[in-house]
Amino acid sequence: MIDHLPDRLDLDATAEAGRTLRGRIRLASLERVLPLVESSEGDFQVLLELGKDQDGTRYLSGSLQGMVTLQCQRCLEAMEYPLDISFRLALVHDQEEARYLTDRYEPLLVTQEPASIAEVVADEVLLALPIAPLHGERDTCHGLVAEYRTPDGAQRDNPFAVLAQLKQKQ
Repeated sequence: MIDHLPDRLDLDATAEAGRTLRGRIRLASLERVLPLVESSEGDFQVLLELGKDQDGTRYLSGSLQGMVTLQCQRCLEAMEYPLDISFRLALVHDQEEARYLTDRYEPLLVTQEPASIAEVVADEVLLALPIAPLHGERDTCHGLVAEYRTPDGAQRDNPFAVLAQLKQKQ
């Protein structure tokens, strides 16, 4: 096992050799994730295993754990969101090859260039983030929402009133 993560890695050659890598990746280095989080502080503990299974498929499987700070879409306050992600990717070179994968793999398109480990991790983090993060049931934003009252006299017009008027004219 290798106890550090390189910036770039030849995935095919490493899978052929059958290696396990472990290390940390700083959240600040995941550029595509940064617009979605409130803070770039923190890191992810990453474990990657590259190998070849019995049917000859080269794969990259792994896990990552870490914490990100997101904005709750109910109260608009920062909230901590834990991530514990496991993935299993087959290394493919084109769409045709990806079509024949079994259900236990998701395809990862590889090229002749060494792959960026940060980009692979960023892909998995992006897939795991919620579309609309919300605090849990017992957190403070429920109190803020429960305290909200509409202003007195704030009567909204019925958006269908125009249709009712048109119907009366006929």
